[in-house]
Amino acid sequence: MTGGPSGAQNSRVTPSRVPFSLEIPQLNRSAITSLEISIPTTKIHTLKIHIDEPSADEIPYEKIYTVFNAESANVIQTVTAGIKGKVVTLDLEKRERFRLRPGKNVVEISATDNRQQPYYASFVLNVRADEVARTKSSPGPAISYEWGGRNYALVIGVSRYEFHEGGLSDLEYADADSRSIVDFLKTRSGFKDSDISYLENENATVENVRAAVDLFLERARENDLIFLFIAGHGAQDPFDPRSLYLILHDSKVTNMPRTALNMSQLQTLFTNRLRAKRMVILIDACHSGGVNPGQTSSSRQLERSENNTFNIYAEKLFGGEGRALLTSSDVNEISEEGKKWGGGHGVFTWAVLEGLRGTADLNRDRVITTGELFDFVSGRVRQETNARQNPRALPGTNRDFPLMRVSGTGSRKF
Repeated sequence: MTGGPSGAQNSRVTPSRVPFSLEIPQLNRSAITSLEISIPTTKIHTLKIHIDEPSADEIPYEKIYTVFNAESANVIQTVTAGIKGKVVTLDLEKRERFRLRPGKNVVEISATDNRQQPYYASFVLNVRADEVARTKSSPGPAISYEWGGRNYALVIGVSRYEFHEGGLSDLEYADADSRSIVDFLKTRSGFKDSDISYLENENATVENVRAAVDLFLERARENDLIFLFIAGHGAQDPFDPRSLYLILHDSKVTNMPRTALNMSQLQTLFTNRLRAKRMVILIDACHSGGVNPGQTSSSRQLERSENNTFNIYAEKLFGGEGRALLTSSDVNEISEEGKKWGGGHGVFTWAVLEGLRGTADLNRDRVITTGELFDFVSGRVRQETNARQNPRALPGTNRDFPLMRVSGTGSRKF
């Protein structure tokens, strides 16, 4: 993740968000401490984050970092002395990539004082729905239905966790979701068994997942396709919210750096070693930064003590040319699961399976593309959850990968 010194681990002390508040001068709104704020427009030029005394006096200017939509914002940041502390100003007009976009935008600030006490806060700016509705994605290039190469899949599903310290809870259907995806790939998509790595529950350890990633990184060539599916818990480190992890069977929430899979390191591997030009990523894991000992819901969520920024960071980490990413829900939403979806699935995975079986062939040309699948899944999940859950696609994602060929006799192949 960006936003601070590389590999920074100031202490294993939970950061405090107490000294921070947000101001939106253009809207005459100040002293905002809410996790999520609705705003009427994307045309906001400046954001200000106030750091209040007495904490501000102990925080050096050079120890203040900001992040906007998962990208370091220090290039547009200025820090000045204020009447009651320090003021961090973000000039959103300074760089095109920092403009607000329709939907949910995340602003984060972190700091460390002279006693090595960490501070962190995030604010979600949710642009009104009517502006989102008016925004249309730009058309992609012409689709070519001819493709070659082999197909490699890594499918991970964790419902049962070895350690429940810190309130980490088991899930009901994450393993069933992953198992159904693997069954589909083996029987109806043309994947070879030898090209599928499947890790479920006790087998989905950090060591095994790293070994599986190494395997397809070594084998995949330029014209091949990588299919990555993850179902389980994902979260920020409660002691360092700038670090994002996939929580595997043997992970400990109280010691993520040593026991969980660092998503930033995973992205580095893909960037430096992945030769395949096409990669499709589906993530059914959406959680907030902490854990809740009292959590009894079957929803795939951890504690709401801080904003859930998992998916917006997943976009950043898995972005790049030739990538198509769809996550199960938007920022601050819960990924739901239950028996009503296929007898026991997450609603996201249930919709993915329905789409791949042929329902997502919206233009009836007998080829399902990533764009068609994403549109079908997003609409179906919103419908099934009464808009409580809204799958999120990587901005600029490649919508034209042919995923499934639907024949007139009902057989389907990648």
